[in-house]
Amino acid sequence: MHKVAMVFEEGKLGGPQMYVCRVAYALKGQIETTVILPDENSSSFRKLLAKGEIPYKVFSISRITKELKVALRYVIFSIFEIAKLASYFKNSQFDIIYVSGGAWQYKGVIAGKLAGKQVIWHLNDTCLPWIFRRIFTILSSLPDAYIYASERSRDYYGPLVTASRLEFVIQAPVDTKYFSSDMSMHGDEGLIDRWAGKIVIGTVANVNRIKGIDVFVRVAAEMNNHLSELYFVVVGPVYRSQKRYFQKIKNLCEELGVENIEFVGGRQDVRPLLKRFDLYLCTSYAESSPISVWEAMSMGKVIVSTNVGDVSKYVKDNVSGEIVAVADYKNMSNRCISLLGDEKKCESYQKNAARIANDNLDVSLCAKAHKLAYDKLLQLI
Repeated sequence: MHKVAMVFEEGKLGGPQMYVCRVAYALKGQIETTVILPDENSSSFRKLLAKGEIPYKVFSISRITKELKVALRYVIFSIFEIAKLASYFKNSQFDIIYVSGGAWQYKGVIAGKLAGKQVIWHLNDTCLPWIFRRIFTILSSLPDAYIYASERSRDYYGPLVTASRLEFVIQAPVDTKYFSSDMSMHGDEGLIDRWAGKIVIGTVANVNRIKGIDVFVRVAAEMNNHLSELYFVVVGPVYRSQKRYFQKIKNLCEELGVENIEFVGGRQDVRPLLKRFDLYLCTSYAESSPISVWEAMSMGKVIVSTNVGDVSKYVKDNVSGEIVAVADYKNMSNRCISLLGDEKKCESYQKNAARIANDNLDVSLCAKAHKLAYDKLLQLI
């Protein structure tokens, strides 16, 4: 049985962390997976791993950030952290070091190669500051294989890779049996009761600029000019590093007179709130393979999304949802208004979205693709 170490420099629970939990759990009995994660900000991630009985090991791993003290620690201690990881990997029985979380998380790549292990670098975005793009290019020949979370990620990073390597495109997974509108689910009853009689339009996203929460607010303002009894909901945490951005969002709400919006924070189980949404919006400026959108599809939601990542491959315009240009809040609001008046089209979108998610994005397919990638890489040794 192959032994794989999945390495994170960022401990906050988000899409990449959910991805790893689902894949590791689905591959139990076939692949022995251990997650390597930082001690800082990782309590929710660790709880999820423990719930799935997925082994993990905690290291002191600093993260890149705009917070001065944390950034200084990153600069000073990174070399020692890489050395400690390399020593651990060298003395372990891991066959593969799988570096998760994106192109800026490269400590595991260096440590894995120093330990003489096979390394896979998982890339899950389509937007990177120039300094990290430059670092990635320098280090791009180190991994033995790449797994891209989307075709757009491959298109973005492929030209930066300086040596021929194995590559795979594997979409982020959703457990379509768990994320099913037919499942019995409980939670947030009080919150949902308060929305009785309202048309609820929601999104699930950590509150940060890349998720386009400002676009979501502008859509709300536009729709409020045409319809009543609307309620807008953002499900996702506001981390300390995003406090300033969140204040800008609150100021924007006040400026545009958007009072019918609620930021409810993060949830371990988003399904009860997701099930209540009448429309699901993805307003991101950039994505790759967004788990939150796939979850909404699996739940049979009516989705309107910006054209980011590989979303348009699965949320097919006028088939399983609607796609608008990035930041085009006016078109998005018009599409939403039109959909709210077309019950037949909404029913068609709901049915098609759930079917497409089940046929193309289920965690079983993602796990199988990972197993094939591991097998192919190790056959080359």
